[in-house]
Order: sequence, then C-alpha cells, then structure tokens
Amino acid sequence: MFSLEGEEAEGPTVTVSGTLPIDHLYTHVLFQSGVMHSFVNPVFTKKLASRPDEMDVQLYVTTPLGSTYCNDVILRNCAIQLEGRDLLVNLV
Repeated sequence: MFSLEGEEAEGPTVTVSGTLPIDHLYTHVLFQSGVMHSFVNPVFTKKLASRPDEMDVQLYVTTPLGSTYCNDVILRNCAIQLEGRDLLVNLV
C-alpha cells in the first residue's frame, strides 16, 4: 500500500490539462508534476488496444470528496504522443 503524509501532499505541484493522443486515441488528460502513478478512466481503457495486467499490489485511492477506490490493474506501455515523440507510460 502506498500513502502520502500531509507534508508530502502539500508540496508545490504543477498541473496542466489538455488533449493528447494515447495509443492514437485523442483524450483529455490532466498532468500533475511529482505524482507516482498515472490513473485512467475505466471507460477509456476499453477503447485502448493495450490489455490490462494485474499488479502485484492493490492501490487504494481516496478522492477529495471522500470516495475510496481499489485498483490492481495496469495498462503497460501505452504510447502518449507529445511534441512529436512517443513516450511509453503505464496507466493504472
């Protein structure tokens, strides 16, 4: 299990949003500097060619509204095109 302490969560971050192709499908993305994992909407994962794998751990994520979600699935080596370059990312 991973967790952030209050001091870690309060550090300075940069958040950027925009539309980028992920595995050649354009989607709205939200980037936040300093994050450990990249999360993706389950509805979008069904549109990707990548097939999910099980992770060795379960991640519990609590939203600012107090909802908690458990996930143990990862999409490996998804290509994000940025500035004409393909970057491989793992999406949880």
